[in-house]
Amino acid sequence: MLSRSVGRSVGKLAVSGRFRWYSTVGNNNNINNNNKTPIREKITEESDFAFRKNQIQQLSFNEQDKLYYPPIGKCENILREGMSNVKKLRVEEYRQLFNGKKDIEGREGDENPVKYLLSGKISSIRKAGKGSMFIDIIQDLTKLQLIVHHKVMNIEKDEFIKIHSILRPGDQIMCIGKFGITKVGELSLKVEKPIILASPSLHPIPPKFNDLGKINKNRVIDYLVNKESVEILILRSKIIKLIRNYLEDKGFNSFETPIICNGNSGANAKPFETYSQHIKDDNNKDDSDKLFKLNLRVAPELWLKRLIISGFDKIYEIGKSFRNEGIDSTHNPEFTTCEFYQTFIGLNELMEISEEMFKYILLGILNDNKLGRFHDKCLQLKNKIDENDGKFGKIEFLNEIKNQTGYELTIKHLQDKDMLIKYFQKIGLSYNENDTIGNMINKLIEEYLEPITNKMNNKFLPTFIYNIPEIISPLSKSDENGIGLRFEMFINGIEYMNAYEEENNPFKQKFKFQIQQNNKEMGDEESLIPDYKYLENMEWSLPPTGGWGMGIDRIVMLISDSKKIEKVLPFGRLNDVIVQ
Repeated sequence: MLSRSVGRSVGKLAVSGRFRWYSTVGNNNNINNNNKTPIREKITEESDFAFRKNQIQQLSFNEQDKLYYPPIGKCENILREGMSNVKKLRVEEYRQLFNGKKDIEGREGDENPVKYLLSGKISSIRKAGKGSMFIDIIQDLTKLQLIVHHKVMNIEKDEFIKIHSILRPGDQIMCIGKFGITKVGELSLKVEKPIILASPSLHPIPPKFNDLGKINKNRVIDYLVNKESVEILILRSKIIKLIRNYLEDKGFNSFETPIICNGNSGANAKPFETYSQHIKDDNNKDDSDKLFKLNLRVAPELWLKRLIISGFDKIYEIGKSFRNEGIDSTHNPEFTTCEFYQTFIGLNELMEISEEMFKYILLGILNDNKLGRFHDKCLQLKNKIDENDGKFGKIEFLNEIKNQTGYELTIKHLQDKDMLIKYFQKIGLSYNENDTIGNMINKLIEEYLEPITNKMNNKFLPTFIYNIPEIISPLSKSDENGIGLRFEMFINGIEYMNAYEEENNPFKQKFKFQIQQNNKEMGDEESLIPDYKYLENMEWSLPPTGGWGMGIDRIVMLISDSKKIEKVLPFGRLNDVIVQ
C-alpha cells in the first residue's frame, strides 16, 4: 500500500477490481506450507487505512514529516522547479478565472502556457488504466477535476503507479499543471508533475453518516460527509456577515466587551460562576485565602450601555453569552447574540430598523447562489412580509390580552398580586402561589399572545408584541402607567428579537434593581443581578437610547428550517461539546 515498508517485508499493492491486495512474505502464518507461495489477502477500506496508519506511525518524526507531512515551502519548490510562468491559486480562484472560457491562456499550443499551482483535499479517485486517473479535489467548498496522466508527466507507467498508488480520498495534496477542458466541457487541470502528498488521511471517509447520536459526538466526520451540515455553517457565517454589513453601513462601531466579570448582568438569568486564584477580594482582607468570585456574563448589555455613556453613540457587539440553565431543542447554555445601541431613537424607530435589517438578511441570502438550499424559506418569509405591506405584524399587550380572554387587564392588575390572582381565577389560568407578578405576566404572554404568532394566518409573519409591562423589563424605560417601551419579535411562536428604550433615570433604575434583588432573595433565581457600579456610571448621563438584541442561533434555525439548536452550532450543544 505504501511505497516504503517498515518491520516485516511487505509486497507492492496492486489494484484489482473493488479491492486492494497485498502479500506478506517471510511470515510463516502467511505462507502456504504446500507450495510456499504467498497468500493474497483481501484488503477492505478500513484495513487499508489501518495499515497505512501503522506504517506511518512506525517511522521517526523526521521520516514522517519528510514523506507524509512536508513543509509547504518545500512542496512548492519541488513543483516549481524547472517551471516558469507559475501562478499559485486556490481552487475557487482557478474556477473564477476560467469561468465559461474555452480559449484562454494555458491552452494547447502556447509556447509558454501559464502553469497553475493548486492544492486541496481529494474527494474521489477514478482510475483509467495503469497510467491515467482522474482526481477530484475540494478547497473552499469548491470542486475541481485533475487530469493525471503518465505521458503528460513524461514518466513510465510503473513509476506513475508507484508514486500515485499511495493517494486516498481525504488526502491533502499539492499539484501543478495547465488549464484543461475535457471532451464534455468540464474545467480541469492537466497535471504536469507527480502529485505531492501534503497530509494523509488515516481513516476512510464513510459514505454515510446519518446517526444523530454519532453526529453529535463527532462533528468532524459529520462535516466531512454531510453537505447539509456544512451548508448550515456557511449560512450561519453569511447571516453574521450580513448583520455586520448592515450595521456598519449605518455607521455603527463594533466592540468587544468583557465575558468574565463580577456581578455584571443585563438579563433575567442564572449565571455560571467561577473563581480567580489571583485576584484579591478587598472586602475580605482578613481572609486572604478566600477566592474571588466571578461569573460569565449572561448578556453584554450593561457593558455596552457604559460605552454609550462614554460618548459612543452607535455601537454593537456580536458575541457569546452564557446562562446556567436547561438544555433543550431551542436552548444551549452558551449562545450567540447581536446587540446594538443607538442614542436618541425610540421604540418605533427600533421596529423600523428590525424590519429593514431582517429583509436585508433575507435578500442577502436570496442573492447568494451557494445558499440556494435556503432560498425557499427566505422567499416564504419575504412574501409574508410583502403581503403585510412590507411590515411586521403588531400585537399590543393589554389590548390583545383583553381580546383573547374577554376580560380587561388593567394597570392595577399589574401592580397588585392579589388583583392579578383574581384575574387569573376569572380567566381560568393556573398559577403557583410562589409566582411573582413578573412570572404571572410571562404566563399571560405565553398562553395568549405567543400562540397568535403561530396561527395559520400569521404563520411566517414576524410579529411585534409591544408595550410589555415594566415589571418584567427592569432595564427598559416605561411610561407613567408602568408600561415598558419594549417589544419582542416572534415568528411562529418563537422569540427572535428583543428591544426597548433604555431606562436612563439612575434613581428609577436603582429602584428597579432593588425589586429584582427582593425577588432573588425570595427564590427567583432568574431575577436580574443588580449592578450598582453601573448606577454610578449612569450618573454621568445616559442619553435617551434604543437598545436591540437578536439570537443568532435562532435566526439560523429559522432560515435553515432546523428543529434543534444543535444543528446550527458548530459542535452542538454543551452536552455534545464535552464528549468531543
